[in-house]
Amino acid sequence: MFYKETETIDGKQLSYVRFNEWKEDIILFFHGFTGSKEYFPGIENDNVCLLSFDRPGVGDSDVVPYYTMESFLQNVYDVLKKHGVSSVKLIGHSAGGYYAQVFARMFPDIVKALSLLGSMIPLNCPDTKCIVKGQWKFITKLSLRFKGFSKFYFKQMAKSITGNYENQLAANMKTLPDTEKKFMEENPVMIKNAVINAVANDGLGVCYDAYALCQKREKITISEDIPVYIWYGKEDTTIPASFIDYLKSVYMVKNTHMIDDVGHMLYLSYWEDIIRELYELK
Repeated sequence: MFYKETETIDGKQLSYVRFNEWKEDIILFFHGFTGSKEYFPGIENDNVCLLSFDRPGVGDSDVVPYYTMESFLQNVYDVLKKHGVSSVKLIGHSAGGYYAQVFARMFPDIVKALSLLGSMIPLNCPDTKCIVKGQWKFITKLSLRFKGFSKFYFKQMAKSITGNYENQLAANMKTLPDTEKKFMEENPVMIKNAVINAVANDGLGVCYDAYALCQKREKITISEDIPVYIWYGKEDTTIPASFIDYLKSVYMVKNTHMIDDVGHMLYLSYWEDIIRELYELK
């Protein structure tokens, strides 16, 4: 069963999707930057309860100006406790991987495992300043130093996506490995809904998400009792392999999956394997 739900936290609406009935043990998915809560394949195992939240300003979640990763994750935690959740296994894709890492640091008592899919690392951290380059460096400077222009930039991006969706999709499809292209061709409605939801509210959700991601933060420490699984597509042009090397150097990585012929959206093709790895973990 698939449910679209909302909770009111601190006077703001937070939206999420839930596969199957609430359980004490769940899988929690954090979507990537310019993604949204439905940007993943379904769950066919009725024994697995999976949740995925829209961040503030994305989809049906209310806009919250200049929020922090910690404030959003605290709201997610409050929803979980309200519904009797006592343990979670985390999946984070891209920027969602960064959110998952921070969640694991904040709430180690309930986190049982962490699966990072083409994951981002801290963008503004002394420990990573020599690794983070290019686009991410630009977004950090834009979000922190030029807030007015940042709003304009992401508003124009949202306008371009919603006004020229088919053309942009066709251009993006040309850059994808065949496996990912095939998934998108077979699931056009899901992909379009996820992308359009991501740039809701004139792109303010993406703008404030960037601001949260770019806040200065010290090195993230995760309990050694939490096993970490890494998934990375060797054709990934968004997340460099150096990010994966960094993750392996700072966390207790139990298994690393380096996969040929897939890129940044590898999880769309390997979703069942990712879920199975976590579900079978005792």
